[in-house]
Amino acid sequence: MFLSGRCALTFDWGDIATLAIDPAISKIPDQVGASILPGSKEVLDRQTGKLVACDKFTCPYAIDGVNHAPYGAMGGWVDSINAAAKPEVKDAAYALISYISQPAQSNIDVTIGITGFNPYRRSQFTNREAWLEAGIGEEAASKYLGGISVSLRNPNMVLDLRIPENALYQREILDTALASFLTGKITRDQTMEQIEREWEEVTNKMGRDSQLQDYRDSLGVE
Repeated sequence: MFLSGRCALTFDWGDIATLAIDPAISKIPDQVGASILPGSKEVLDRQTGKLVACDKFTCPYAIDGVNHAPYGAMGGWVDSINAAAKPEVKDAAYALISYISQPAQSNIDVTIGITGFNPYRRSQFTNREAWLEAGIGEEAASKYLGGISVSLRNPNMVLDLRIPENALYQREILDTALASFLTGKITRDQTMEQIEREWEEVTNKMGRDSQLQDYRDSLGVE
């Protein structure tokens, strides 16, 4: 709906802007902007369970008084090679990974929406030539790269849960409950109760102390 021009705003992956310049699927070429995720002037006080106003202590990374928490969804792309593969297969796989990761190819791939790649090298933010050649106008490129750059550089960025069974917590339990809520099958309170109950079951099964330790380790907290 967004690419057809029927929707004004969308919350989506970063490749929505590069898909928008593809005339085969888009009716809004060079008409897309991007921004950091919306923030709030209040944050949750975990001791009281209430919202409190942002200040230099409660929101040390606020921008103009607004606290942002950009989401680094899925943590990025990861390449891997099977240790049991034949040596020639390992060499070929490494050559492919090297090829698509180096600037010469990756600087082009990030401008093509169907690759699913978004800018990740510093040169891809500073060198606009590849973006302009792909068909993105100067203003649109600045908005798109600016929105992603501000998000990536924000010290308050939120990463995916990085503990054992994180896929079970997030993709199976959380996503299933949210889907039921959004389609009107269960109420807000029922959604929260379902998520909490099933998360508790997984945590107890895995071991609460070990899960807590893994979570603290993922945050770099001693």
